[in-house]
Formats: sequence, C-alpha cells, structure tokens
Amino acid sequence: MFSFIKKLDKPDRRVLTACFLLFVSSGFLALTMGSALPALSDAYQLSDSFSGLLLSFHSAGNLLAGLVSGLIPVYLGQKRSIILLSSLGFLGYSLITMTGVPALLVAAFFIIGFGRGSITNFTNRQANLLSGGSPAATNLLHACFAVGAIIAPLLFHALSTAISWRAGIFAVVLICVAVWGNLFRIRIKNDRMNRKDKTNTTLVFLKNPSFLILVGMMFCYLASEYAVNGWLVTYIQSREELLSALTAGGMTLSAFSQMMATLLWTVMLTGRLICAAIAPKVGQKKLMMFASFGMALFYALMLRAPSVALVAVSVAGLGLCMAGICPMIYSDAAIFTNAYPLATSFLLALGSLGGIVMPTLVGTLADRSGFSAGMGAIFVTIVLLVVFSVLNVTVPTRKPEQSE
Repeated sequence: MFSFIKKLDKPDRRVLTACFLLFVSSGFLALTMGSALPALSDAYQLSDSFSGLLLSFHSAGNLLAGLVSGLIPVYLGQKRSIILLSSLGFLGYSLITMTGVPALLVAAFFIIGFGRGSITNFTNRQANLLSGGSPAATNLLHACFAVGAIIAPLLFHALSTAISWRAGIFAVVLICVAVWGNLFRIRIKNDRMNRKDKTNTTLVFLKNPSFLILVGMMFCYLASEYAVNGWLVTYIQSREELLSALTAGGMTLSAFSQMMATLLWTVMLTGRLICAAIAPKVGQKKLMMFASFGMALFYALMLRAPSVALVAVSVAGLGLCMAGICPMIYSDAAIFTNAYPLATSFLLALGSLGGIVMPTLVGTLADRSGFSAGMGAIFVTIVLLVVFSVLNVTVPTRKPEQSE
C-alpha cells in the first residue's frame, strides 16, 4: 500500500506530506461548516433557505477554484499559488466570527469554498503525479481529509459547549494556519509550467466519453456528500421522535447529531484505508460500482430508521460505502489529469456543480415540506451515481489521445 512512497526522493516526499496535511485542514474546514451552521443560524437568525444558500456559495467557490486554480500556477508557479489560495479557507472562517451581515456571510462561505477547492485541485494532482495514478495514494490522501473531518465536530462541540461557538471556529483557524505555514518549506519540481506548451491549457479531454462519465460520477457524489455534510447535524436535530430514547440514556439530540457526524467520518477514514489496500487487487471501477449501490441502500435506511440504533448503523454503513468513491474517481481519471493539467480543474469544477445545487435544494424543500423531503432529494443523486458507476464499468475506457 505504501510502496509508491518508497520510490520518492526527499523533496517529493515533503511535497506529498504537505498535501496530506493540507487535506487534514480541508477536513476541518468542511466539517466545521455543518457543525457550526445551527449555531450560526441561532446567532444571526438565519432561515433554512439562507443557510442552504450559504452552503451553495461555498460550493460555488469550489467550482470557481476548479476552473481558476489550474491556470494560476502557469503564471505564479505552483508553490506561490497554493500558498496564496489555501489561505482563503481560514480567512473566510475568521470573517464568519466577526459579522452576521448576510452579504459578508455569503462572501465568507464563497472564499472558504475557493480555498478548499484550490487545496483539492493541488493535492489530488500532486498525489496522482507523484504516485503515477496509484489508487492507494489518492485513498490515503482522502483518508487525511477524514482525519480532519472526524476531529472537527468533536472539537467544535467541546469548545462551543465550554466557551462559545466562536471559540470552536478560532481553534480550526489556528490549526489551518499551522498547516499553511508548512507550505513555505516545500520545493516543487517543475514549479513553473511552460506557458507555450499547449497541453497546459488544452480542453481536448472534454470530448472524451470516459472522462465525461467520471465527471458525472463526481457531480452526483459531491452533490450527495456536500448536502449530507452540510445538513446531517441539522437533520438529526429535527428528528424529535429520537429525543425520548436519547433522554433516557442521558444524551441530548444536539450531542447525538454531532456524534453521528463524527461517526460518518470515522468510518470513512477506515473505509479509505481499506480501499487503499484492496483497490489495486479488486479494481477501482468495480469497487466504486459496488460502493454506489451500498450508498443508496444505507442512505434509504437512514431516512427510514425509526430508532437511534438504526440511525447509527445506517450512518456507519453510508460512511463505509462513500469512503473510497471520490478518491478513486480522481485515481481513475489519472490518465487524463496526468496528461492535461486542466483536467483536474474541470473534474473538480464540473463535479462541484452538484454541490452547488443540492444544499440549496435541500434547504428550500426543508422550509416548504420539512427535512424528510429535503433529505429525500439527495437520494435521487445517489441513484444517478449508481447509473454512472455502472457505465464506468461497462463502457470501454478511451485513452486521452483518442479524444484528439
């Protein structure tokens, strides 16, 4: 599983380590958002629709980062670009603690998304380049995201309970600043891209059906993941029928919802490590297909679960099935992303469209028809993910040169 690391020299290992740490910080940035949203709504008197809009602007920032962050290194170099762009994540969170002005909250969520999208673009491309497209590398990278995602809800809940929700966010800011400072120590080979090389700016890969199927998978997966991350805590807190069972056990609904967010990412961390070990043997295309079917099954169970125990089982099963899908999409696309730098940008950007639409749709439906209707809409994107994953297995892969 770690054989690709042994082949790297010291500078490349340092770059890979920086990528892993950046993805830990991205996990903090992402999961703190869902955990903090109920507190933000209470503090600033936000409606569910506006909260959904904030999540969508975060996804819009992710989308723009996908398009722009692949071009900026051509002019600034890769190291300067990631230092500049990754700082936006903690700057956005700092702004959230200072104001409840709607326009500034929208701007804050947007730049957090831009920072996270830039991190995703840089780290996934570097992991694919340094490992030669190894699914173990991308799964380990995304396992690092899960580490941050596991700790973030626990840290935020502890500090918001003991001090205030602002203290929880400031802790995340400090962690991200520490990771950001490490970027000044790395040295990236071929840091400056050749502006005259057309492969650095071409979009020929968009003609390739195999690449477009992967884009469809990323669209559906990110629509589902972003909506689940953004709304899981709030949704479980709306399930008042669970309150009596929790009260009997001495737990509040708020604490249980934060535990479920942590459980989801704890299982995802385990699942990504499992996928890193078995994907090279089983085949990542088949593994993604099986995982998509499992994701649909456990999500449906979560929506129908009548008890605390079944909610926990369904969340754990959902996390296990979600675990390896996104990293294996990046790994499966390595034949395109390693050949064309902008392929990573467009895979992320077009996929992020799903993350823009779904959180707002969930919030709007929740306002009008309740959270069951809002969360039910996510199931549609999971079914579409199943369809695309089947196509990814059954449609013969066309190599990049076949698009030209």
